[in-house]
Amino acid sequence: MKLTTRILSLCALSIALAGVLSTAEASVVVSGTRLIYPANQHDVSIQLTNNDPKPALVQSWIDSGDMHQDPSLSTAPFVVTPPITRIDAGKKQLVRLTLLSSSAVPTDRESVYWYNMLDIPAKSKEKTDENILEMALRTRIKVFYRPEGLKGVPAEAATGLTWQAVKTDQGYALRATNPAAYNVSMSSVSVTSAGKTYTDDLGGMVAPKSSKDFPLKGLTNSPAVKSVVSYNWVNDYGNSVSTKSTVTEVR
Repeated sequence: MKLTTRILSLCALSIALAGVLSTAEASVVVSGTRLIYPANQHDVSIQLTNNDPKPALVQSWIDSGDMHQDPSLSTAPFVVTPPITRIDAGKKQLVRLTLLSSSAVPTDRESVYWYNMLDIPAKSKEKTDENILEMALRTRIKVFYRPEGLKGVPAEAATGLTWQAVKTDQGYALRATNPAAYNVSMSSVSVTSAGKTYTDDLGGMVAPKSSKDFPLKGLTNSPAVKSVVSYNWVNDYGNSVSTKSTVTEVR
């Protein structure tokens, strides 16, 4: 079996077992939880560090949002160099991301893609007569491609969201509307209504010039206009920031 075929097979296995392996730790770690790619830069780099006492083989690729997609079928307009690399024990490796064509991405808003790093552990030379299950673990972080000349700044997009209470089949949700050109990543959203606080801990991302609903479990009556909305969003450095706003409309 060719090396690339073997790696893609391991990748498919890691994707299928993603939920099972949620508590496992990869030996190779990625610096940061997100990557900003300014349009005026030719490329950007991600640092990988192998904390394991054994060498590791790493595969890197970019996808457009489908975490189950075969890496060879990705349509993301980026090239990753090197796509496959060995990292010795305790060593670091820079992986470079380069945009293939600026015409493939919008210029009036930020775009989001995902960097994937598949950590394929080295085979152990010990206990070769025993059946040992070795897992390839995947790390996935957001890549924000940021065109030049966008109005405002990301922090203003996060604090400038407007909030509506909307009726759903399950109860009520808060609808966040983002008129800005930047993505806003939310880790939690809550509203205080009639002395009680209702929270959505799943979070999610509000895309530029778009809206997203955050269902609030247990909220069966509409919160009033001017009810306090509290939400945590993630800035460019991966830090959580707390912000308050109010419900401006009930639907």
